[in-house]
Amino acid sequence: MAALYATCSLARIGAVTVRRGDLEARWSQLAHLTDARLVEDPRAMPRLVAYGDLDVEVDPCDGEVIVTSDGRVHPAHTGRGIGRFLVEQAIDRARREARAHRRPSALLTATVVDGDDEARGFFARREFQPVRHLLTLRLDLHAAPPAPAWPSGVRCRALVPGEDEERVWQAHQRAFAAVPTHLPIRLEDYVADRFGRGDLDPQLVLLAEVDEVEEATKVDEVDEVDGSTDVRRPVGQSRAIVGLAVCRAGSPGAAHDGLVRDLAVVPGWRRRGVGMALLRTAFAAFRARGLTGAALDVDDVDLEGAVGLYRRAGMRVVRRTDVLERRIGADAPARR
Repeated sequence: MAALYATCSLARIGAVTVRRGDLEARWSQLAHLTDARLVEDPRAMPRLVAYGDLDVEVDPCDGEVIVTSDGRVHPAHTGRGIGRFLVEQAIDRARREARAHRRPSALLTATVVDGDDEARGFFARREFQPVRHLLTLRLDLHAAPPAPAWPSGVRCRALVPGEDEERVWQAHQRAFAAVPTHLPIRLEDYVADRFGRGDLDPQLVLLAEVDEVEEATKVDEVDEVDGSTDVRRPVGQSRAIVGLAVCRAGSPGAAHDGLVRDLAVVPGWRRRGVGMALLRTAFAAFRARGLTGAALDVDDVDLEGAVGLYRRAGMRVVRRTDVLERRIGADAPARR
């Protein structure tokens, strides 16, 4: 199985992206191992020419039945109807699960990993619609990046461990609150995941800040103008985080790349150049450390959404995974 997945990814992008441990973890999550199907050709070498599995879950909130399918066809055996066979099995299973749970339909999802236009077209012809895009982007750092242009009043500094973590988490939650794919994360989990690593470099956690005025809500005397005691007077200034870039040296599979783990700008400060300035500051920091590239991952529902910023910064898409969906009616006739 690992060899089949390796052959498929090598044929598409020239790298192995799924390893044996990944497959074992996926199998451990299946309700039954009979939901994993191997397709063999006795005349071929190796005999295993395709694989497909199905996982069924019911959303506890609304009772939605979700059938998730995954599979691979050996590149030497495409065009034989094997992929169509695996998809038809998934469609039939989704229909049966909808009936079993007495639902009018089930949601069938598929993932095109390292796909191309031909693979995406295969699913489009079978009425699957894209709902998410998982992208990896990269930039070569052989030349110095342009200097960052910070908006007026905004300045950038590095993380101060032990002081900034909660404010960074708050800014992160504000920035991603409206993103459909975002799941809220607790403060302690965010801090452990982003800053609890032994290789944390605080100088690679960049915070964009602006001055904000602190106000007193209590006064000692009545306002002389209107007699009101509801008077607010400025007593000092603090700094508010309006953007952040959580970065580290080294990315998965590329020790000489710098990784931008989080790039976020809070509402109200977007489209002012904060994101671009953070990126260029991060690129310069990577290059100063001798790193030869910068990489980041994007989980987006719109290919032209956040990706536009990264492309303007000179980055290019090096990996693309598409998450597709099709609604299968419980009473729809089987398609052959």
